[in-house]
Amino acid sequence: MAQWNAYYHNDEEEEEQEDGEQSRDYKVTGRDSLVFLVDASKEMFVKGEDGQPSNFDLSMQVVRSVYTSKIISSHRDLVALVFYGTEQSKNPSNSFKHVYVYHNLDEPGAKRVQEVDALQGEKGARLMEKTMGSGETSLGDALWCCANLYSDIKLRLSFKRLMIFTCRDEPHGGDTAKDRQARTKASDLKETGVFIDLMHLMKPGGFDVSTFFCDIISPDSEG
Repeated sequence: MAQWNAYYHNDEEEEEQEDGEQSRDYKVTGRDSLVFLVDASKEMFVKGEDGQPSNFDLSMQVVRSVYTSKIISSHRDLVALVFYGTEQSKNPSNSFKHVYVYHNLDEPGAKRVQEVDALQGEKGARLMEKTMGSGETSLGDALWCCANLYSDIKLRLSFKRLMIFTCRDEPHGGDTAKDRQARTKASDLKETGVFIDLMHLMKPGGFDVSTFFCDIISPDSEG
């Protein structure tokens, strides 16, 4: 599972360590990019024990933290938020069913933070149900959609990262055709330089990465 402290570190700390020179050169030559791919299945909205936040709320808290961190320290980086396993579909040309692009790859801003805030808590769950709902899952289509988001960007990107948030270790319920499609698309993404990481969330009985996601994530993304 990804260690977020290691990922969204403050760029200002790097500037201090390198006297600002390397950091400034880095920003001239390219930008970081990050796509959040978040499971919107019903399982994600189940509250934890003693009223603890749902896995979906925890995911949105991380998204919000990264958005605000980048606004402060590296506002030229590009971020996107995509939901999969939705009932409604919203993506370029609506080519992919059950995939909802909430934010295209673009620079973060206050409006996006507010929109993520609106998805949290009981009101957020109702808004999600009304706007997107929960439906079938095809992670392969979701990954394909994310690949298209990257291909539409004409800027030079120094680093391309895709982070999957889910509490389901078998998203297709044993559908081998969908599993195979997802593995193929993940391989295609990794060949184009996209680093795929996983934030596996709380699940009764534990989350078994070996059942499926070990073939999806990039090497060394665990740890």
